[in-house]
Amino acid sequence: MNVLEIAIYAMVISGQPQALQCAESDLESINCTNGLSAIEDKNGHIQFSNGVKIDKTTGVFSNGITAHRDSTGWLEFSNGLSVHRDTPYRYRIGNRLTCLLLERTTAVCQEGQ
Repeated sequence: MNVLEIAIYAMVISGQPQALQCAESDLESINCTNGLSAIEDKNGHIQFSNGVKIDKTTGVFSNGITAHRDSTGWLEFSNGLSVHRDTPYRYRIGNRLTCLLLERTTAVCQEGQ
């Protein structure tokens, strides 16, 4: 589990493409400014504070969100969000937001860039 991955998932789970920042805490969790936090459970699943679990090996969301890759390489989620990886540390969310790793412990999603 890394902070950029959690920022992307927090955006997808919220269903709202809005600016946010996520940072590691001392409690082995990652906290995001959209109110969600996440930990990795003993089975390697990501557990969010709102009860949503993500199985990292299958990409299955416990709340029913599904995803598929379109012909142009975008990952399309069933809630309408789309994500594209530009570099290992930079993702685009739709045409509005860019998420990137600022440092090992902090990621930000914001307009532009």
